[in-house]
Amino acid sequence: MAVNGNPAVPAIAAEQDQVFSAVARYFSLLSEPTRLKILHTICSSEHSVTAIVNATGASQTNVSRHLSLLHQAGVVSRRKERNVVFYQVNDPTFAEVCRTVCVQIASRIDDRAPLRDELIEFASNH
Repeated sequence: MAVNGNPAVPAIAAEQDQVFSAVARYFSLLSEPTRLKILHTICSSEHSVTAIVNATGASQTNVSRHLSLLHQAGVVSRRKERNVVFYQVNDPTFAEVCRTVCVQIASRIDDRAPLRDELIEFASNH
């Protein structure tokens, strides 16, 4: 069906729907605090699962589940060295988006200045 007499409009709308769905899935990765903690931990360097568990305070099962999801999405990469698995951020754009959003939100939290300052310092160092 043509929109405004233009048969290409439905095709463009379908392409936009596909892009918007992919973007929504991409941003949904940021919707879980544990995933944000994991990304914060491995943003600047590779870490083992054990180190990520220690840094985030989450259970190994929970961390492994989130790392698997992030890996499937292509946001993190992993390598195995003997029986230890290491993860690092594989998508610098994703890390930058995450950092930008965190800094913007932290800068709006005036009554939580230590948190804001820590996040802003983190962002400026990476």
